[in-house]
Amino acid sequence: MAENMQNIDTMNAHDEIQKETKLYGLIAEHASPNRLFVMLNKLTKSQNSNAMMIPMNIREDDFYFTLSNMKKSHVNGAYIASEYQESAIELLDESDEFVQVYNKCDFVVRDGERLIGTYLEKNGALVGEALAQEIYKQFIK
Repeated sequence: MAENMQNIDTMNAHDEIQKETKLYGLIAEHASPNRLFVMLNKLTKSQNSNAMMIPMNIREDDFYFTLSNMKKSHVNGAYIASEYQESAIELLDESDEFVQVYNKCDFVVRDGERLIGTYLEKNGALVGEALAQEIYKQFIK
């Protein structure tokens, strides 16, 4: 069984989370099938960055609790899937002009006990690998 585990392409196939690791969540009702976390983790590993994105399967009735409690957690931020992007706005302490223009928030950063939101996708302008690279460039690098 250990032989098979080495061949699985997951977020932490040969990594471990340390106290210094920057942790990011991927918040979605069905987060595991969303490959953004895999793309971002491959990028951080290739750049020797001590950061990791972890999929978080969050039901609609748990979204508010999860995001609001991020303020007191050790998670540095989170990507928010499309089903929760409008709901996230009311939980932000601060947002940029993209959140205000598009009325959506797809990425939050925790600054102390404050959540700061942005909207990176800009209605489909950034997806897949390009989105992973933008998250890395803005929040991890």
